[in-house]
Amino acid sequence: MKLGVLHLSDIHIRNQDDPATKFGESIAKACYTTAHQSEEFIIVVTGDIAYGGQKVEYQYAKKLLLVISARIQAEIGKAVNIFLAPGNHDCMLKPEDEIRTITIDKVINNPELELSQQIISKCTEPQIHYFEFEHSIRLLQPVYEDQLWKEYELAVGGGIVRISSINAAWMSKIPEVAGTLVYPIESYYSHLEAPCTLRLAMIHHPLNWYCQATYHPMRRALKAHCNVILSGHEHSIGSEVISDLNGSTLMLEAPALQPHEENLTAQFSCLLFETDQKIVYETRFEATESSPVQIGEELTHSFDSSAKCAKLNRIHPDFIKILMDPGGNFTHPTRGELSAEEIFVYPQLEENNADVEKKTFYADEIFAGWEEGRKILILADDEGGKTFLLRKYFRDIHEQGGLPLYIKGEEIGSVTERDIDKLVEQVSAQQYSSANDLKYSEKSKKVVLIDDMDRIKGGLKVQERLVEILQSRFVSVVLTASSRFILSELVGGDVSKHLIKYESYKIKPFGHLLRNTLIRKWCMLGDVKTMVDFDRKVYGAETLVNGILGKSIVPAKPVYLLIFLQSKEQNEQGELQNSSFSYYYQYLLTKSLKDAGYRNDEFDEMYSYLSQMAWYFKEADSKELRTAELREFNSKFSNEYTSVDFDQRVGLLLQAKVITRSGDYFRFTYAYIYYFLVGKYLSDHLHDEEVMRAVERYCEQLNVRENANIIMFLTHHSSDPRVINKISSTLDLCFSENEPLHLNGDMAAINSLVESAAKLVIKDLDVAENQKNTKKRQDIYESQTEVDGQSADQSRPDTSDSTNSILSISADINLTTKTSEILANIIKNYYGSLKKDRKQQYVSSIFDSSLRTLSRLFSEILEQPDRFVAEIEKELADRYPKMLDEERTAQAKKFAFQLTGLITTSFIAKTGNLVSSDKIREDVSKTVADNAGNAYRLIEIASCLTQPGNIPFDALDKLSKDLKSNTFAL
Repeated sequence: MKLGVLHLSDIHIRNQDDPATKFGESIAKACYTTAHQSEEFIIVVTGDIAYGGQKVEYQYAKKLLLVISARIQAEIGKAVNIFLAPGNHDCMLKPEDEIRTITIDKVINNPELELSQQIISKCTEPQIHYFEFEHSIRLLQPVYEDQLWKEYELAVGGGIVRISSINAAWMSKIPEVAGTLVYPIESYYSHLEAPCTLRLAMIHHPLNWYCQATYHPMRRALKAHCNVILSGHEHSIGSEVISDLNGSTLMLEAPALQPHEENLTAQFSCLLFETDQKIVYETRFEATESSPVQIGEELTHSFDSSAKCAKLNRIHPDFIKILMDPGGNFTHPTRGELSAEEIFVYPQLEENNADVEKKTFYADEIFAGWEEGRKILILADDEGGKTFLLRKYFRDIHEQGGLPLYIKGEEIGSVTERDIDKLVEQVSAQQYSSANDLKYSEKSKKVVLIDDMDRIKGGLKVQERLVEILQSRFVSVVLTASSRFILSELVGGDVSKHLIKYESYKIKPFGHLLRNTLIRKWCMLGDVKTMVDFDRKVYGAETLVNGILGKSIVPAKPVYLLIFLQSKEQNEQGELQNSSFSYYYQYLLTKSLKDAGYRNDEFDEMYSYLSQMAWYFKEADSKELRTAELREFNSKFSNEYTSVDFDQRVGLLLQAKVITRSGDYFRFTYAYIYYFLVGKYLSDHLHDEEVMRAVERYCEQLNVRENANIIMFLTHHSSDPRVINKISSTLDLCFSENEPLHLNGDMAAINSLVESAAKLVIKDLDVAENQKNTKKRQDIYESQTEVDGQSADQSRPDTSDSTNSILSISADINLTTKTSEILANIIKNYYGSLKKDRKQQYVSSIFDSSLRTLSRLFSEILEQPDRFVAEIEKELADRYPKMLDEERTAQAKKFAFQLTGLITTSFIAKTGNLVSSDKIREDVSKTVADNAGNAYRLIEIASCLTQPGNIPFDALDKLSKDLKSNTFAL
């Protein structure tokens, strides 16, 4: 089937002098080629035909459209149908109808309000002349029409085209505010579900103009049923494919035929749909009074021509609310309450087996073939996102024409066949508008999703029987359970017959790539005007989130990431008094206690209790305490401060997930809770000399992870100068026997190895793809270093002299790195309370420690560069015996130069990243200005380049000229 379409939009006709009134002949000529290639040719106008909805304006518009259609009809010898959709300019909005405005405001404030005919009639009164015009110009009568929707059916080349004209402007007003439009899309599902070969939807306002209550149902409905969506309003031409595992829908946005903006030209486009090839050919034109002017080459868009019109079994409105529940009270300043679709990101799943090399997949990949009979078990920790994932699976399967059923494990009692069938019927009545939709459907369409399988009473035998019954009634079965589920199965002693055959996966915490994806989705919700602003917002949020998470301090679960992002927005709105990391940790802990029913007026006592309990763990040098030990602490606290009922307190802390229990042992649930509370204890007791001595010991050994975490959390609570100065003095002692590398004349030995530096040519790059690849590499690196760290902890130390020397340097580098990180965070967190001279002193300490480390690493190379080159030559001779001596020497020198350069660049970039913050930009600049070293200047440039925004080309150019004779630094 071949359908040709002239796509016009935003004509804005006012009077007979408008340029658009003279474009008819030119537009028709532009359509001839496409019209001849088509079996049917139509004209589509997606809104804003008139300027103010006046009757006389439509008279001029009618003349224009009839000229175009008549010329095309004369050319091809076939009638040309015209299809219209109204825009906001097709409404007579002046003078204002106050009753209509009040009605619209009521609809906006209550978007889920049932729209009566009286409300619709009142709101569409300004469109009266549009309706008259539309009725007079159409040749084909709609198969259905009302004030908000017109449905046309057109026979083309043995196929059927369905065209849905959507009146999105029915509640337009002045000014028009994005994100406020309401549309009752659910009233028109039956028309969208009518069978056809190709379905086009015409709509003036793109989807981002609708309120949240409308946006997601509208998006789902159009994506599920329409092959192509034609729109206007934005005055910009473009195309986009909305795609996921459920298929794709092509969106084509028309430019304005008569734009308001002086910098825009009059444009339109011709489309040729070839359903057999699944291709749309688009040719764009500039409108003139004479011959048309083609813009660029013909564009080719692929579109999904698969049957999208099959009737979906309706989900019950109450259950839709459950599916859209984001899993918490998440709100955004510009969007209000958020839904699940706005913030959902598919997690990664890792194979849950005994293999050393476990494969990782995205969760949507795992269940893409649900029709094929998948048997899947997904494990996750508490708040790991398994319920969220199952609800997303439900929506995906339903959009693909399947019949999913979601059942909570706790709802399952008896597992006889009769009882399970009764439960399935009961749940399907809650989840579908008609329970018979699922009851009388084929097994091949039905999928069951069982949430929290491990909460089913009766152990493995009951679970096995349930699975056996479900597999006989559903084509695919997906189970979720706690990450401890398999352990309990093994301990049970029973042999699994069915569950053992399931593909088992575990939800992974969000790595850098998924965090970035979620953060970008969050930032897109805001009112961001430019890509630079968007990049800055993403960078700021990412820096905050990664800083709070630390190295596995807080589990990188979506719920926590969203809490941090929401809190950050509140901070930017001026709703928070404290923006340091300590706020976010305290917020998480307080929220957990409140959710468990703890009262606000008792938090002082609770935090005192918890911080002293954490210190009790610390003094015991144990991550776990027996019940008797914990009871002993409780008695001590009760004697010294206030009486606390042990059993009641432990029950509350377990419910709040502050602590967790395994047999007779208790431990803090998450690392951040333990370190936050230890830090609070130390902050509250710094006046105690013994505590202060302990803090000083920790500061001297920050290469020990436990100490680094404790001091990091202590500095979140306190900016005590004694602690900060101790951290700074510890940093000053790192490699103190070495002078900092200045990159002035101290790398002459390295410079002598080559005659000139390689030229770096920066090509046009795909920034988004580069960032994505960078995040992937970070995830791989952190995953590997975590494994290496575990291996190192378990391996026996090598006690040879050379190994001890290497380990000593490695430990010193680690101490330098961790101390620098903590000191940099202190400067950035307390930039407003630390005096400038102290901040600049600390910045110098950070810079010098990194440069002293380089000096230590390169000390032997700088003293004997020829010996270093000779070692490389020896290695090259072993690997490439046929290489000529002269070439081998040249290659060895080049490698030596590049290796030292790579290491130096890495240290400078990392140091620059530590101080990369607008809050201390002034202090960094002053520190650099007071130092004559090129290394300082390079670090400052690095601190600018690690942030999105304008590149400091002038500073780069000046530095490049200054370093012209310094090949290594250049």
